[in-house]
Amino acid sequence: MKELVIIGAGGFGRNVFWQCFADIDHERVWSIKGFLDDRPNVLDGFKVPRPILGSPFEYKIQPDEIWLCALGSPEMRRKYSAPIAAQGANFISVYPDVGYPPSVRSGRGIIFEPKVQLGSDSVIGSFVVMCSLAVIGHDVHIGDFTQVSSMVFVGGGARIGSDVQLHPHACVLPGVSVGNRAIVGAGSVVIHDVPPDCTVFGNPAKVIHVR
Repeated sequence: MKELVIIGAGGFGRNVFWQCFADIDHERVWSIKGFLDDRPNVLDGFKVPRPILGSPFEYKIQPDEIWLCALGSPEMRRKYSAPIAAQGANFISVYPDVGYPPSVRSGRGIIFEPKVQLGSDSVIGSFVVMCSLAVIGHDVHIGDFTQVSSMVFVGGGARIGSDVQLHPHACVLPGVSVGNRAIVGAGSVVIHDVPPDCTVFGNPAKVIHVR
């Protein structure tokens, strides 16, 4: 039986733990071994029945391990998954729902919370996180490490780059492009293309910061 190790034991990591704990494959195909986190006491006070196994920067992976990276920001997911990925780790994806169109294409290390909707022929990159009630239209492309928060809507044919953060209730209209590392503020309505490295906010969304 494979052993699942979760990178990140903060709030989102604990959510992912309980989602995996309830998964039909838990204790049937794989079991949860524990967490990697460079904060050894981060689980103190929480009733999570698995230990911190060490830091992602020091841990040596084992042949029977499978992996998830449960960190909320794209930057942190890249940083903390990199030393494990460099060792050839097998990152799995977690899809709690069934019935996604068979034409959807996706990478590895993806975490979907419950009740995510995906349209046909969408392409989802690796290490993408989609939170509950996100709605993704048909023919949408989402790049690696992007974070799609709860109740986000992305219209058909939209192009979302890598390392993007779409905050809760953001709406990206059909056909619109959002550049790499952009941030779309909560409740924003994106009607025009967003350049890379920009933060936009409002209805309609306007650039409020450039990194």
